[in-house]
Parts: sequence; C-alpha cells; structure tokens
Amino acid sequence: MARLGNVFNNKEDIRKEEQHPRRTIKWIHYTKLKENPGQYCPERDKEEIEALADLIEAAGEVIQNLSVSKLDTDEYRIIAGHKRCKACKLLVEERGLKQFSFLPCVVSNLSSVQEEFQVVASNGYHQKKAYELMHEILKTEKLLKEHPEEFPESLQKGRMIERLSRKMGIARSTIQEYKQISNNLTSEAMEKFKNGEIEKSAAVTLSKMPEESQKEVIGQGITQNVDIEKYRQENLEPNSVEVKVSFRLLDVGKYDKSTVTRDALVKFLKGKFGYNSYAVTQGEFTISCTSKTISISGKTVSWERYVKLLNLYCPRKEEEDKPVENTIKECNEDSMKKTPIPEVLSKDTVNVSGNELQSTEQAIPMDTIIEEDDGGAEAPEEEMILPDSEEQSVEMIPEETVHSTGINRQAWIGNLSTKDMAQYLSRNLSVSTLKSPDQLFNWLSDIVDNDGRFLEEGNQVR
Repeated sequence: MARLGNVFNNKEDIRKEEQHPRRTIKWIHYTKLKENPGQYCPERDKEEIEALADLIEAAGEVIQNLSVSKLDTDEYRIIAGHKRCKACKLLVEERGLKQFSFLPCVVSNLSSVQEEFQVVASNGYHQKKAYELMHEILKTEKLLKEHPEEFPESLQKGRMIERLSRKMGIARSTIQEYKQISNNLTSEAMEKFKNGEIEKSAAVTLSKMPEESQKEVIGQGITQNVDIEKYRQENLEPNSVEVKVSFRLLDVGKYDKSTVTRDALVKFLKGKFGYNSYAVTQGEFTISCTSKTISISGKTVSWERYVKLLNLYCPRKEEEDKPVENTIKECNEDSMKKTPIPEVLSKDTVNVSGNELQSTEQAIPMDTIIEEDDGGAEAPEEEMILPDSEEQSVEMIPEETVHSTGINRQAWIGNLSTKDMAQYLSRNLSVSTLKSPDQLFNWLSDIVDNDGRFLEEGNQVR
C-alpha cells in the first residue's frame, strides 16, 4: 500500500515537472535546418567557422544543443545555433566527417513573438559588434511596441528609451546614439558600419551630417572619427566670421550677460529664438532657428554646438576692456574743443566772427544756392581753439564769400580741408543719402575725379 507521503511527494514532482517541462533532444540532419530570417548577425568570416569546427572535431560531438522550431514535416528553423550548424556543414562537406551530419536539437513550441525574441536573446552570448548591438536594440524596441503583453509589467509602460535601457542593461545615451545611427546613416555608410570598417563613434558623427556630405566622406575613403570630425568642422559648421556675425545679429551679448553660465545660455536661446522659429536675413547672410538647431548661411548645428562655437570664437568677457590711455589722449585732442568746426571754415581759418552758416541735418542738393537769410537769428560769436602743434595764420573768411548768391554748395565744399570735409559729411548728408550707394556716388561724382581728387570748375584736378 502506498504511503500518504509518497502520494504528496508524487504530486510535488508533477508540479515541478509542469513548471520545468522535460526537453526531448532530437537529432536532425544539418540539411533540414534552415536559417532564421530574424537572424541579424552578419556572415562571420570563414576563419571563425573553421575554428569552431576544430573545437567540435576535437570534442567529438556538438556539446551544446541547438534550439529550433518546427516548420513543416521534416524541416526546422534555427533559433539558436547558426554557427554550430555552419561548422558541422564544413566538417561534412569539406573534411568528409559524416559523423557530424546530425546535430542535437531541442524543438521548441513558441509563439512567433517569443521565437523572435529568443533569436535576439541568443545573440547575447557572443561578442557583439556595434552593428549587431544596434540591430538588437531595434528588434527589442519593435517587440516592446507591438507585443508589450509578452513582457513583464515593468517593461510595458514608460518612455521607450528607459524601457530599452532597463531591458538590455544599456545606458540611455548609448541607445539614443544607436537609434540616431539607424535613422540617419546612408546605405553606403551603413554597409561600412556593418562590415566594421567604421566604428560606432565615426558612425555617430556621420549620422549628424547631411546625406550628401556623408556620401562625400565615404567616397573620399575617410573612416576615422577624428578625420570625419575635421571634415565636419571645416565644411559643415559656421566659421568664425559667421559665428561672430550671428552673435551680433541675435544680440547674444545682451542675453549672455543675463545668464550665469554659457550652459544656461543654451536653454535661453532655445526659448528665445528656437521655439519661435526665428529667422533673419541681412544681405547674403541668413539665420533660421528651430527648437533643436540654428542654421547660419545654410550651415546647421545644434544649440549646444552653437554655444561651444561661441566659446571658441566669442569668448565671454566678465568685464569690459579698459580703454588705453594713449587712445583717450588722441581722441581728446580732436574732440574736446569748445565748439564744433563751422561748415564754412577753410583749412586756414582759426577764428570766426559775425553771422555763421547754421548747420542742418537735412541734405541740400549740390546745385542749391546758399543765400543770406536776413530774418534768421545770428549765431553767437565763438572762438575755435586748435592744438598748439598746428601753426597756421589767423584769417577771417569774408562774409560776402560765404553768403554771396553766386557761390553754390559745390564751390564752397571745394574750399574745405580733408578733415573739415569728413566732419561735413557726417553732419550735413542725410541718413538716406549715406545709406544709399547710388545717391552717395552721384553726390561724390560732382566733386571728385576717378582717382578721388577734388575737382575745380571746368573739371580741372586740384
């Protein structure tokens, strides 16, 4: 009679067997084993397969079972063990060792989702290349999106980057870099990445470049990251002049002072210009902004990179530079005078008395006759003091010379010195004339020749 304890023990054994079902090993001919379409690892070189074949031959058998799923009556799809199958095929077909024709396999009854994930998981047991890891990340992301119910509850919610990081034990920044490579790398560059001709760091740098630039880099045979970075900085990033002009057009200096550090400036500029899609054009120079990038004359960089370029070309000044004493002295000699030079002074005139021609902010045509205004207020008599180094005779300009109705503005300008002419230009030409090259050229053509020398009446060079 069976003991009661034995009955309970048998039930416990049955329960354990249900939790851990017994696996049956089936020996399957290598020709009946088909590669899994979800297998993303590239074809290994023959030396690696030969090395594995040597180990199997030395051991006398395939020690680790293959994992397969049933396709139809006599064919199976490999889940794990692709290299072992290739090694046995080599032993049979190239070395004539027919004892390795059959491989030990565990046939699994899995759903398509479970099978696909096991293919991904099985590749975690060998040293992965960067391309393989990228593919593993993308496959896992696809499964998490399409079949979240197949995963633990902790992986069914939250940001995908964080879920992938928890599932695969990879830093979020690394996952973001691989996704950027997958999304932005051209087919030519991706092939180089797949074959291991360019490393992950070089692939990340390439993925940040426009498609045409990637093709040019690959076409030139540039594969090292340091060389790709150099190409990007020389051809795709704003140069020092462009950065400095953008610094002025965006008035970054004003905002720069309102932030504690340049790192804080990144966030400020994004909010000020990026989120508003700010754009400005000055001649051939253009700036356009997005929430992530700033484009300067067609050269686009991230806001973070732009601030780094500011640090390089427009370093932040904690305090304004102090002026040099000699510069101040020179400025004082010309600027700190009791009165400005009247428009009617010639180069030999020091003192002016009587009625003086009043300056005006409006432009007067060249052929306008200067007439005396009897009803106008007289200007006060003032004294002009020039530096001691200028030894000139003191003469008065006759009033009839200045106010004569026969003297036009062009003739009067001809009596001015170069210094007086410069002051005259700044005081008497209108803003519109100064800003219009055509108007300024027409004005100058009446008083100077092609070499820039003053003309007298009759177009004779002075």
